Amino acid sequence: MKKIISTVLVCALLVCTLLTLAACGKSLSGSYKAELDLLIGKSSVTYEFSPFGKVTVTTNSLGKETVEEGKYELDDDGDEITFTFVNDKGEEVESEYDFATGEENGVKYIKIGLVKYQKVD
Repeated sequence: MKKIISTVLVCALLVCTLLTLAACGKSLSGSYKAELDLLIGKSSVTYEFSPFGKVTVTTNSLGKETVEEGKYELDDDGDEITFTFVNDKGEEVESEYDFATGEENGVKYIKIGLVKYQKVD
């Protein structure tokens, strides 16, 4: 009986610890998309944010789709975002951008650098 109670208490402590850690970090969820008019044609970029700092970036340009998976982290103030992707050589490459969130005409958006991405889900 003591083993069962000890096991339940350890599991409860572990769950509480994980929930506390998840609540501490700033995170995003959902997909955000931007349609861009470039000199060579139209392009679109979609960021799909998943739990625990994962991000998938899908770029459609000139009929070619590119998908990259990486990590993201928001700073403490929530006004900068850092992306980490692995390049062709297997090296991690970090890029930092200004970041903002908002809502316009009932549509949520994020702004990464100078580009505004509207929530699509």
